Amino acid sequence: NDAINDFRQDLSRLRELVNNPETDLLASIPHGHDASHTVARQAMLAADHNAYHIGQLVTVRRGLGEWDG
Repeated sequence: NDAINDFRQDLSRLRELVNNPETDLLASIPHGHDASHTVARQAMLAADHNAYHIGQLVTVRRGLGEWDG
C-alpha cells in the first residue's frame, strides 16, 4: 500500500508539471544528451515505465490473493 500511495503522489506531481501552462513541454531537459530529450519525452517515458510497474504490482497482488479485479 505504501508503494501505491507513493506512486499516486508522484503521478500527481507529474500531472501538475505537464498541465502547468508555464511548462514548456518541448524544452530540453538539463540532464538530457541532446535536444530530443524534452519534458514531453520524459513524461511519456515515465508513463511507459509506470505502466510496466503497475503490471508488476497487479501480478504480485494476484499471487497473494489480494486482487479484486
